[in-house]
Parts: sequence; structure tokens; C-alpha cells
Amino acid sequence: MKAYTGRGDRGNTKLYSGEQVAKSHPRVEACGDVDELNSLLGALISFLPKDGGDQRARIKHIQSLLVVAGTWLATTPESREFGTVDSIQSSEIKMLELAMDFMDRDLPNIKELLLPGGHISASFAHIARTVCRRVERHVVRLAAESSEREAHRELMALLTFLNRLSAYLFVLARYLNFQHGVSEVPWKNHISDPLLPE
Repeated sequence: MKAYTGRGDRGNTKLYSGEQVAKSHPRVEACGDVDELNSLLGALISFLPKDGGDQRARIKHIQSLLVVAGTWLATTPESREFGTVDSIQSSEIKMLELAMDFMDRDLPNIKELLLPGGHISASFAHIARTVCRRVERHVVRLAAESSEREAHRELMALLTFLNRLSAYLFVLARYLNFQHGVSEVPWKNHISDPLLPE
């Protein structure tokens, strides 16, 4: 199977449900951001600790759920395929919450904003978090425009999952810094440029 077909050369693509739409269509933009998030999680896995088998398995599971999310976003409510796509279950949201609770037990409480960064694995988790928030914004827009009740319900379930996923990625970033002994950097409100003389 060739990696190219040429069918998208004029700026159109086909949704999972079969409709031809512009590559700038809101559903395509949302799917593209889900793909970006999934790719970042793949990169994150590459930098996990060698003993991070549970983390690795969980993130791979999340990657699979994002494929389901992308399929939902690429399926219109009016199509025959709408009823064939798996839903993201509430148990998946609970899985993220339990993972956060486990990591939080070892992390100090924070009272200030933290600058994203630290160990490379934590940095990828932070980048993935920001992309997850972007996907969230797309889903909010699609849900607001959806008049079909079942489609709206599925989008709201996906929105809950994404909201919890972005929180999980934040906690994961902190936990990865903790595991690697990297200190978190709090944001300071009054900062002087270290390169300029006082």
C-alpha cells in the first residue's frame, strides 16, 4: 500500500463517515490535533524511566483511546457509521483519576504556578497537555454546534475525558520530574532579566 494517493492534493479529505470536506473543516482540525497529541505521547513513551512499565502501558492505552476519539470526531451524526463507533466509557475517566491519585501521594502540594519543563519526559508531558487543551477547545465548539442529542452526549463524554487527560498529563509531568530528581521551577511575578545589569 502506497503512503500517497494524490486524492488530497486539492485541499480536500474524506471523513471516517465518508463525506468529502476541506482540510480546514473543524472536524479535520480536531482530528489533526488528536493525531498531534497521540504523536507527542509516543515521543513521551520513548523517554520514560526503564522501570516505568505501568506508565508505558497506561499511555499506550490512552493512545488507543485517542484513536477512538479521532474516529468520533471524523464521524458526522447523520451518517450510517455514527452508531458503529465505540464510546469512551466512564471507567476510562476513572482510570485517569486513580492514576493521578497514585502520583499525587508522592508529590508536594503546590501553591504557585509552575513553569513547564524539567526532565525531557516531563517536558513532553507538558507539551502534550497543551495540545490536549487545544483538542478540548475544538470539541467544545463541535458540541456547541451539535443539535443531534446522541452526538452531543458523545461529545460531552469525550470532553470530560479530555479535561481529565490534560489534568493527568500535568500531574504526570510533575511526577516524572520527581522520579528523575528534577526540581520544579515556580513562576515569579516580579522577574528581572538575568542578562541585564541591575
